[in-house]
Amino acid sequence: MTKSIGIVETRGLAISIQIADAMLKGAAIRLLRQETIDLALVTIAIEGDTEAIREAIEIGTKMAKAANQWIASTTILRPEDAVNGLVMEIARKPT
Repeated sequence: MTKSIGIVETRGLAISIQIADAMLKGAAIRLLRQETIDLALVTIAIEGDTEAIREAIEIGTKMAKAANQWIASTTILRPEDAVNGLVMEIARKPT
């Protein structure tokens, strides 16, 4: 299985938790990290196979936009080892 990475950024901690839950329930992904800055900007990073990441990002983006809390979303399909290492290093950082 080729791993891909997805990122959703939102305003607000509560909606980000709902989004993370929905993405985990809606697609076979793994939550790498949820990074909170001042409880206003929250980044959710996920990992999984390419199709699962696409599904999860679609779910998360729709939920965030419906709540008017969406900032950005991106999918990195089959990242290079250096990029994957960067994301994994960030995922290991303590909160």
